[in-house]
Amino acid sequence: MHTGERRAVLERARTAEARAAAGRTPAAVLLLVLASVMPSAASAQPASPPAGAAAPASRAIECASGFPGGSRATSAGYTIAWRADPQKIPVGRHFAIDLLVCPKAGPAGAAGTGTAPGSPAAVPVAVAVDARMPSHGHGMNYKPTLKLVGENRYRAEGLMFHMPGQWELVFDLRTGDKVERATQAVTVR
Repeated sequence: MHTGERRAVLERARTAEARAAAGRTPAAVLLLVLASVMPSAASAQPASPPAGAAAPASRAIECASGFPGGSRATSAGYTIAWRADPQKIPVGRHFAIDLLVCPKAGPAGAAGTGTAPGSPAAVPVAVAVDARMPSHGHGMNYKPTLKLVGENRYRAEGLMFHMPGQWELVFDLRTGDKVERATQAVTVR
């Protein structure tokens, strides 16, 4: 990608972030992760990683272990390892979620996976986090903010479960025109 294209992609990302901050996105706040700027999980790995970089095998171990004391949500093409901060989610107080998005390998033609057998799903270009209370038919009263903090790592802040009960965290992962959703039930007392 040449410099002009990169600038155009970054400008579109800034515009999308500004719209999200102004509340002009549906139900969840989107953070664009530029697949054209970041290396794709589906791209070939170098024979030996650059100095100081993690080897591909260590990346797989990281995704498998996720966050100690955390939870997992899965979709057809991704596993999302996440951990709340504070670990015990309070009622009526803001909390944050640290998450790691891990593309899964899968059979050819499976939803959200690569085209070759065993190839990983594409790195998502947008990730959204939201929560809802299915038995009550409503979501949160606040829109969380989401920021990229490392390769496939995000931090969502400003979440609040305003009442006790059964909540559902919703993770939407967009690649091109496809959106995959992973959910995780959470009980708050």
